[in-house]
Amino acid sequence: MANILVQTFGGVVKNIEASTPAEAAEKLGQSLENTTINVNSEKADPNHTLRDTDFVSFVTDKVTSGSSK
Repeated sequence: MANILVQTFGGVVKNIEASTPAEAAEKLGQSLENTTINVNSEKADPNHTLRDTDFVSFVTDKVTSGSSK
């Protein structure tokens, strides 16, 4: 398990332990629907293996007229 910093949709940065972005989202009660995951400013998938000091952010995807952009 890695000790990471994670930024949620509201902009709050928290220090948590998680092995993957999916696990971090689950611990924070965040849905990954319509969400882009970034690890150290690079797009990542929910199962990306995290390392100590990684910075994970969850960004809401734009949705226009019912289609994801």
